[in-house]
Amino acid sequence: MRTDYLENRIDLLAPGLIRYEIGNALRFHPGSSPKELTDAVKTIADMQIDRAELAPETVTVASEIAFQEGITFYDAVYIALAERNTAVMITDDLALYRKASKKRNLLQLLKDYKSPRRDSALETIAGVDRGKRAFRREKLDRY
Repeated sequence: MRTDYLENRIDLLAPGLIRYEIGNALRFHPGSSPKELTDAVKTIADMQIDRAELAPETVTVASEIAFQEGITFYDAVYIALAERNTAVMITDDLALYRKASKKRNLLQLLKDYKSPRRDSALETIAGVDRGKRAFRREKLDRY
């Protein structure tokens, strides 16, 4: 996915708190250092990831998903962003993938990620949360 981004085959989309989330995840990752945390947060800022603020419509959709799927509102926001942006959320969180059965059409496991063809008209969006979640979609409509 990183190569796809660097070669302009995908764009990135994530909730507005992405830098805080990555910083916190690295803070508690075994073997991580203050320098690695600092470098990662700065790199995320430099990558110009599209950041989606929590629009009222996304709150409504995320609330419904959280209750329907029995998941946290936090996780439901990622799924709601995928739904509202005609996207597929790419995740390495197998427990979330299994639990969100009613919205399975919006989720894809990271291990199943396939790079878009170079000549494809498909535009892809990826947003990363703790290195586990991303979005893939055909076009960015709204956050």
